Amino acid sequence: MLGAEVHKFKLGRGIIGALAAIGNTLERDWTFELIAYRSKENWGTPRRVDAESVPEMDAKTYPNTFDNIDPATGEIRITPHTPCPILYGIRAESQEAAFEAHELVRALEPIERLTVFKTNQGTDEHVRPANISEVKPNWSVIVDSVVCRKPTVMAGGHVILRIRDGTGEIDCAAYEPTRQFRDVVRKLVVGDRVIACGGVKEKLELPLTVNLEKLAVLELKPVLKKVNPKCSRCGKKMKSEGKCKGYSCKRCRIRLPAGSAKLVEVPREIEVGVFEVPPRARRHLAKPLIRTRLTERVY
Repeated sequence: MLGAEVHKFKLGRGIIGALAAIGNTLERDWTFELIAYRSKENWGTPRRVDAESVPEMDAKTYPNTFDNIDPATGEIRITPHTPCPILYGIRAESQEAAFEAHELVRALEPIERLTVFKTNQGTDEHVRPANISEVKPNWSVIVDSVVCRKPTVMAGGHVILRIRDGTGEIDCAAYEPTRQFRDVVRKLVVGDRVIACGGVKEKLELPLTVNLEKLAVLELKPVLKKVNPKCSRCGKKMKSEGKCKGYSCKRCRIRLPAGSAKLVEVPREIEVGVFEVPPRARRHLAKPLIRTRLTERVY
């Protein structure tokens, strides 16, 4: 027993996070976050920050600061949506970059104080490599796998992907807030090799599902399309006479046997690479691709 004094709010879940923060030595990777706090009389009121100054700040400090705005929508990500005492928070690679960015943000209300925290935000410290059979609720995992079912689009625009490894199968989900990321998932086919990264939530009466944060496409399976042969006389594509009945050109009255069709590889609409959800759908611990150094593996 440590004999520590604890004051909890609501269910007390913040105690776990507080203990983790105290005990984390941040030896492998870390980032910084500068927090600008509001004067107490402004708590709960609409935040007053010059919206135009944030993209300007981002343009001058990125990638030494990150997740300031959502590039797809232009949504400002440094200001909370809750009535908390924080005016804005800037995530950065160093304290110097955080302060540089702060000087570029135009606050339209008083700032009570500034605090810079050394954090594990944007580090992927929450994820662990796992076989599918090992996956448990509330884990965040990295799974090397193969697509085993064609992606399906659910009501609301969510995309569900089924993957497998040598130990089992599991669903992966790209939910509507992930926007263009869903397009990547939709273009996968059975047999593509991928590494899925995301959190697993426990939902009553529903199968375990990996809520995708990142997806590495490692190998693309060739997609073949059956193409009817061309007429040797007029050059036009011949028509099928029916299943196993061959092909014919009505104009030239030339016929070919059923085996005359060719299988042609169809260009894929996706390339090998690593893809991530936009900032608006990314959890604080998830590591943005911009933080991955050229000499560092993403997974």
